[in-house]
Amino acid sequence: MNENYTVIRSSNEAITRLQEKRNAAGKSMLFVLLGAFFLIIPPIGLILIFIGYLKVQNARKEMPGLYKDAFVREPLQNNFENVIYEPNQGFTEENVKNFGLCQTANCFWSEDYIRAMYQGVNFEVAEVRVVDVDHSSDSNRSVTYFEGRMMVFNFPNKLVSSVTAFSKKFKHRALSRREEKETQVELESVQFNDTFDVYSLVQQDAFYLITPHFMERLQLLAAKYDSIAMRVVGNRVILAFNEPGKKIFDQNIEVGKLDIDQEMAKVQGEIDDIKTFITAILNLRTYG
Repeated sequence: MNENYTVIRSSNEAITRLQEKRNAAGKSMLFVLLGAFFLIIPPIGLILIFIGYLKVQNARKEMPGLYKDAFVREPLQNNFENVIYEPNQGFTEENVKNFGLCQTANCFWSEDYIRAMYQGVNFEVAEVRVVDVDHSSDSNRSVTYFEGRMMVFNFPNKLVSSVTAFSKKFKHRALSRREEKETQVELESVQFNDTFDVYSLVQQDAFYLITPHFMERLQLLAAKYDSIAMRVVGNRVILAFNEPGKKIFDQNIEVGKLDIDQEMAKVQGEIDDIKTFITAILNLRTYG
């Protein structure tokens, strides 16, 4: 993490510094505009553009960390217990492979790692991006396999041997279910079967775990997030929400006046989503 972030003492201080950086970025754009105007005198125009560009880049480099110090750390502490938040860290590629939900590829990123507890459930969350880049062609064609949140919930009691559910729109699924000889299970609800593909090592586990009430919960999540997947194995429940183009806990506007209330509401909304996921998971049956 940049040393400039470690000296933050409070969210208010971070908000002040973030606003200063946003204002600095806005003012630095004037150098670029002036440089463009003075390109009729090449040396002056190029110098102004170069100075403006460096100032903007410097401000933008610091703003993501300041934003998270200003708006994310304290709300996480206020909503959850035993919070560890590492914005520059995430799940490892091996972690995601073992989750058994998304195919692996040759490019991998993960950040915004959270570990905490809510309603007695220990959980981990991180942003994950998996991209397959074809380096064999001049165009370096790429396909995004997954871009969104992955979450892991740990329960003290054993749940089931292995049950996996993919919404129909969840593409680039992991092949682990085939390797483990999981078989597809048709549940009692036709509507649920039209929305999800369910696989299990032991068919009875799927029927025991995914009750009609839990089906409703999953369908509500699928209606909101479209491309989702869930895997239950041992004492862990793993969720994946494929949301290309969306990143939690990131600012939308980089320059100008900072709308504090709007940003706080946005972050709280993301935190409330995590609570919703946990509430849904708590409706799972457990063997105990």
